[in-house]
Amino acid sequence: MILKTLGDAEDGVWVFRIIQQISQLSQGAALSSSDRAEFEAAHKLLFECMRQCSDARHELWRLMEQHVKDISEGRAVVVGNLGVISVLDDFEPTLNRAVNSFFVSSRTALYHLFGQRRAVSMGSHARTVTEILTGENLSFVHAKKDTTFEAEAKKFLDSHPGRASAHLIDILRSDRTSWTLGLQEIRDKIIHDTTYEPLRMLYQARGQKVAVGFPRLNGVELLEFVERFWNNLVDATEEIVLACVATRLPAFMAIVPIPEDRLDRELPYRWQAVMMPDLP
Repeated sequence: MILKTLGDAEDGVWVFRIIQQISQLSQGAALSSSDRAEFEAAHKLLFECMRQCSDARHELWRLMEQHVKDISEGRAVVVGNLGVISVLDDFEPTLNRAVNSFFVSSRTALYHLFGQRRAVSMGSHARTVTEILTGENLSFVHAKKDTTFEAEAKKFLDSHPGRASAHLIDILRSDRTSWTLGLQEIRDKIIHDTTYEPLRMLYQARGQKVAVGFPRLNGVELLEFVERFWNNLVDATEEIVLACVATRLPAFMAIVPIPEDRLDRELPYRWQAVMMPDLP
């Protein structure tokens, strides 16, 4: 038997939400035994992609903290004669590698959540958790043009009418506007844009000390920017998968947020399945 630690104490909440909460609530989805097995395998792969994102962000924290420490202790960057700053250990390649790793792995997690468009000639493909639950490939969420997204969303709703499906599309539409298209743009620049400028450090001499400034992305401090995307990824994965689960529940059932005053601080469930009141 092999026991594996999936993260540290700080990771416990998001790991619980993505693994335990989704696993438990997905039991209510009407899936065949083969679909259930396929869902569990796809869910595991999605989680592993998210672990890579989390590891990249943890590494970024460690690297930045260590660089500040090295500077404060007179290593890495020092002030010489006439205030000339000497960079003894160029941190920029390491910083860019960690940042790029986070955004590339985040984009990969979205592929595992929604799937990718594939040519018919490529034949069958491994289905994502959302495709297994809805029966449809949701890769149209990656479309850069809103008109393309809206046309595909309409097709989905025409094939899957109902409250749960409409709610799912509303979530996808909102996330596109607020962050997923932005993540695609960052990742595409890193991978494909040969004019993309790597992030640059800022150093300033203050007597014999060195003040360090980390780069900003879109005017936001680097770690804060990364944390925003990470929190968006966790929240979206949780909410979207459960919205897809809801499309497989009976019409009188729904998955809704747990009221704030009923949240259990020891078990961080955020969602629950409930009976819907009769509608006129």
